[in-house]
Amino acid sequence: MQNKKFMTLLVVNIVVVLLAVTAIILYFFPFTNGLTANEIYKQSLNNVVEVKAESESVGQSFGTGVIISKDGSIITNAHVVTYSNASITTEFDRYSIRFAFEEEYRTVQLEKYDTNLDLAVLKLNDTRGLNLKPVKIGSLSKLKAGDTVYAVGNASNYGIGIFQGNISNPLINVVVNGVTRAVIQADVTVSTGNSGGGLFNTKGELVGITTFRLKDTSGSVVYGIVYSVPINIVVDFINT
Repeated sequence: MQNKKFMTLLVVNIVVVLLAVTAIILYFFPFTNGLTANEIYKQSLNNVVEVKAESESVGQSFGTGVIISKDGSIITNAHVVTYSNASITTEFDRYSIRFAFEEEYRTVQLEKYDTNLDLAVLKLNDTRGLNLKPVKIGSLSKLKAGDTVYAVGNASNYGIGIFQGNISNPLINVVVNGVTRAVIQADVTVSTGNSGGGLFNTKGELVGITTFRLKDTSGSVVYGIVYSVPINIVVDFINT
């Protein structure tokens, strides 16, 4: 009888220990397959928008923006909201954004921009009737070479689309127009219009803002490689 009680108690203790060890493993090494590309795309339709900039002198420019706060602040590229005129950076006259589920554009104002970082902040003039869902912010320190990422943006101004690839280098210095930029390098094929769009990890968290592609010696765009502003630089810019 005592042996039976002992065995029962031993089994109970083993089960308790196994449960405790499992809980610890799951806490420090959570098991997750992440979101599917379709799930990330559907989520992005609430916080990735088309951007249009207009000026009487140069016409229209199209790009992408990402909603970063419930008050209607939107991050995008500086080169989406400005243009170069005789080597002088000039702002467009008007700015507007449009969600994927809308036909009409909404007016926004340019709050600030930095051409060296290629970042800018737009602000919705009126958020009434909108249930804004800002993006979830990821971490650059957790980004590794080989990680799957998704670029979401207004490709060729045909609406919000998603493009899948991998991180080839989570942080690299690249010289662009004489300025050294710290950027994320990913093997994702994007097109004109994706500028200012989001780079997301498999959790659907924003890890970067698409900024540029390189050109070869003949001046042609190198497709299949895109560079993004790391999320830590984006957050610092937003908060300054």
